[in-house]
Parts: sequence; C-alpha cells; structure tokens
Amino acid sequence: MKKYTLKEFTRDFPDDNACLHHIFKMRYTGLVCPKCDSDKEFSRVANRRSYQCPCCGFQLYPTAATPFHRTRTPLTQWFMLIFLQTTTRNGVAAKEVERMFSVTYETALRMCHQVKKLIGNRKPGITDGIVEIDETYLGQKFATMNKKKRAEMINADNTVKDNKTGVMGFVSRDGKVIAKVMFPGKSFKDHVRENVSTDAIVVTDSHLGYVGLDVEYAGHESVNHAANQYKRDEWHTNTIENFWSNLKRTIKGTHIHVSLEYLQLYVDEISFRYMHRDKQDQMFNIILSQVLSA
Repeated sequence: MKKYTLKEFTRDFPDDNACLHHIFKMRYTGLVCPKCDSDKEFSRVANRRSYQCPCCGFQLYPTAATPFHRTRTPLTQWFMLIFLQTTTRNGVAAKEVERMFSVTYETALRMCHQVKKLIGNRKPGITDGIVEIDETYLGQKFATMNKKKRAEMINADNTVKDNKTGVMGFVSRDGKVIAKVMFPGKSFKDHVRENVSTDAIVVTDSHLGYVGLDVEYAGHESVNHAANQYKRDEWHTNTIENFWSNLKRTIKGTHIHVSLEYLQLYVDEISFRYMHRDKQDQMFNIILSQVLSA
C-alpha cells in the first residue's frame, strides 16, 4: 500500500505560501480575469492571502468561502491537521491538537470539527449489492460512573435512565460504509430504507427490528448470534462488526467522550478512514478537495 509520508508532506507544504498556492490552483484552473478578460497568470500579493491580475489589479482570495476564510491560524497547521486525520489509525483528539499547535482548546476543537465537516461533505450514495446491517450503542456504562453521575441517572421509580446512543451501520461487500446516529421516532426499517437500495440483499442478525425486510428487498438473510451462529455459508455480519471495533476504539480510546450534538461528525470521519484504509496516499487530497464545496 502506497503511503503519503510526513517527509513528502513537509516537502509539499513547507509554509503558508505553499498551502495558499495549492488552494489557488485547486480553485482556479484555466483562470481568466473576470474584470478584464486577461488570461495572464495571476501573481501573489505580498502580505495578503490573495492573487492579483497583472493587467487590471483585480484580486482573488483563494480561502474565501472556505473553512480557512479569515482564520488567524496558519494554513500549515490546518493542512497538518488534515494530514494527521488521514495518517493516524484512530484520528487525533482536540486536546492533542491543542498541545501540538499551542492553541486554545476551543480553537483546536473548532478546527477538528471543521475538518470533520469536510469529510462529511462526501455523498456516499445508497449501498447496494450484499449489504451487512447492524447497530451498536455508545455511552458510559452505569457501573463505571461516579457516585454523583449515578444519582443523576436514577429515575423516581428507581430505574436507570437510558444513557446510550444508537448508531446503525451499513457495509456493502464492495467496501462502501454508511453509518448514521439513530434518533427517536425512526424504526430500524426506516433507517434501512433511507440508506439501502431495494435491489440489495441485506444481511442482519436476528433482531426483531429487521423482520420483514425480505418483502421490500431483493433478499434478507440473517444469522442468530444468540445461538452462537456467526456465519452461514456466505452470510455473516463480520465486516460491520469489524467496523464497530474501529469506531469504538476511536471514540473511547482517542476522544474519550463525544457529545450527541457532534457524534455524526465523528462517525463520518471514522467511516471515511475505514473506507479508504487501503488508499492512505489519496485521503489527504480527497479531504482537501472538499474545501471547494464546503
């Protein structure tokens, strides 16, 4: 597997000028001045994030209408953050970015979320073919909470409040992954309908929420985990289970805690990294290209 190394990254983007020029080249190919119709090459304006037409002086700002617009953080740090998100196994936490770039935690968190939004701009489409479907739940276990937190989680009738957030995943055998945070009001089948083509053969466990999918889809196969059945011929959910292990290692190991408000951003990031795990050399440019549609 070809990799994009730190040595190559520092060679390509040694300073802010190189980063800005890369964005300029991405945004403006075959540039003709919109003011004077000149096709002469724009030149960099000193001490400003802009390029200027040599004939009429018209200026273009490559970072305008992008996550980098008016940022006081050096572009090299933005690019380095994207590089880290594509080369680390389980991503990078905002606290680590805070220490690495000597910025405030608020700045580091905002930068991380902006990069995750670039990743989330992808349009993964509806999975088809053979699609494995499963759900997992994230949240702190009641047994590991401190005394104060446990008291907050107890209802008036002495039952424990639900502290888990569900995520449903869809993995096709050709490597495409879609994962969505589950919110109240939608059934398991509603989530499946939104993300899976009716031409697909779906493979699930024996959860009752999936019963009846054979009526709407090309096929529905299931494995009964409760009876220790994990594979039946070619039917299994091992691929999506592998994805869940990646997701949980990232959430619990790297980020420790993720609020429900931003959970989908983290899920999108993990899905992207999982799908491109054999294309590490391409991930940086794929994410950076989303700057143009942010």
